[in-house]
Amino acid sequence: MKQLILIDYTVIAIYIIASFAIGNYYHRKAGASVDEYFLSGRRTPWWLIGLSMAATNYAIDYPLAITKLVAKNGVMGTWYVWSLAIAGIATTFFFSRLWRRAHVMTDAELVKYRYSGRLGNALRIFKGVYFGVIINCFVLGWIFRALIKVMTALTPFGPWQILTFFVVVTMIYTMTGGLAAVIMTDCVQYVMIMIGAIVLACYAVAHVGGIAQMSAKINTLYEGKHYLDFSPGPGGGQVMPWSAFFVYLFIQWWANKYSDGGGKHIQRMSAARNETHSVIGTFMYSILYTLSTWPIILAALCSLILFGKLADPEMGYPRLMTLLPNGVLGLCVVGLLSAFMSTVSTHFNLGPSYLVNDIYRAFFVKDGTEKHYILVSRLATVLVAAASMILSIYIESIADMWQFVLSFASGAGIVWIMRWFWWRINAWSEFSSMICSAVVASYFKLALPGVPYTTALLVTVTVTIPVFLLVTWLTAPVPDEALRDFYNKVKPGHWGWRRIADQYHIQRTPYLTRAFVNFLLGTILLFLINFGVGTLLLRSLWLGIGEIAAGAVIAMVLVRRIQAEPHSEASEPGLRVPEVQPVVLVESA
Repeated sequence: MKQLILIDYTVIAIYIIASFAIGNYYHRKAGASVDEYFLSGRRTPWWLIGLSMAATNYAIDYPLAITKLVAKNGVMGTWYVWSLAIAGIATTFFFSRLWRRAHVMTDAELVKYRYSGRLGNALRIFKGVYFGVIINCFVLGWIFRALIKVMTALTPFGPWQILTFFVVVTMIYTMTGGLAAVIMTDCVQYVMIMIGAIVLACYAVAHVGGIAQMSAKINTLYEGKHYLDFSPGPGGGQVMPWSAFFVYLFIQWWANKYSDGGGKHIQRMSAARNETHSVIGTFMYSILYTLSTWPIILAALCSLILFGKLADPEMGYPRLMTLLPNGVLGLCVVGLLSAFMSTVSTHFNLGPSYLVNDIYRAFFVKDGTEKHYILVSRLATVLVAAASMILSIYIESIADMWQFVLSFASGAGIVWIMRWFWWRINAWSEFSSMICSAVVASYFKLALPGVPYTTALLVTVTVTIPVFLLVTWLTAPVPDEALRDFYNKVKPGHWGWRRIADQYHIQRTPYLTRAFVNFLLGTILLFLINFGVGTLLLRSLWLGIGEIAAGAVIAMVLVRRIQAEPHSEASEPGLRVPEVQPVVLVESA
């Protein structure tokens, strides 16, 4: 196989030097306070929020895992990713304003406002470990495994040499510049990511004879399997059954650890200048996240034509890269390294934010200096990196680990949504859902590994929901005073808070009604744009243009609705927010 030569290494070196330069530029600002280090001073504009979210979700594992999903289920296998984009739309319109209003650093910190007492403190510590260590290390572990798969195929270096070098490089600029450096490098990295992905897709498609020839060869090789269909059709015979499709479309997007935002997204929403910057940045991410799948899909289809069904389908993507001429190969490697570093830097910043903010500072050393907490944060980064490197040794399939981690927290997803909109949810609800979901998902992974992912996900959710509901009703509710303070702080709408609003004579707002309409419009827009691009590439030029044009019309309607949203914070430079008086709906009990 072709390997990197001097010109490729030169391109990579220039990229690494640029990353160091950005981290060094933000060094003094990041060292000023914990808020600066972890949240960039809460001054980030919407376009940086959107690009940073898109970059950090396009890790080096992303193209490898999608290549495997396409090899298994054709284009429709990408529904695993597309369904999570629906979660991004839900986060945009249901949760991004609420997270910004909560003014928290992490998901675990929300616990101190939503619940109370010792049980609330115990849950905060539990979630700090759950997200900051367990989930964070799993995510980093599969990203490290992806780096090893790619770079061992293209260089003569061993796995530990590769891993150690790039982990140390990423740690240095992350610990030097904090979240500001992470976000700024994310923007550069996203550009490099997409250039690399598009260049590889173009070379791969040209190598098999063009789009038309690619489609014809796929239909011949996998006759009757509908590999180019976007979803199962009425005729049957597809490689993805309808049952799996329905789980992706109707369940997975809310039954996962990102159901109300997810840690890295929460961090960026909290870092936004104001609510509107948070909303538009998150929506921008959802669109970019979905569209970024198409260059990978084209490359994955070409991989099936050129290499057939590999023993490890994830290796189809790095094997395609060996078709590139040197120099261009180095550019595409920089794209993947950008994907690696953008995500890893986020998790190097995110994991310690839980450990320091929600455990160390909250319960052990409460009166330390800002410099002390930043030092501890940097030490925590080293420990998280070391643990994740060890874990990566035991990970074989990236796509399988994706699915396991998603199902691990799937049963708790509905609780994380409901805690915002129903006063009766308490700390025991979260405890029981996280533990039950983890136990059931682990049982399927260890005892029944042959069960399809969608089946395991459906069973995990089905078992967990009655468990947490029973626990909720058998345990005491959160004290009314704490519920009142939380309601006043985030203003989540009155549907599930009627008792609290009536008891304390709080004016009700139509937050959920507006959010639901925006969610429907945003979801329609998302798939018009997404399938418009797919149709343009694989089916019909004019039909694809028509779908994209229809999406553009809905986009204009949606932008007007976002701008007209009542705003609880002062507008800041960089994004005009019209002055609209809040609409207050006062209802009788």
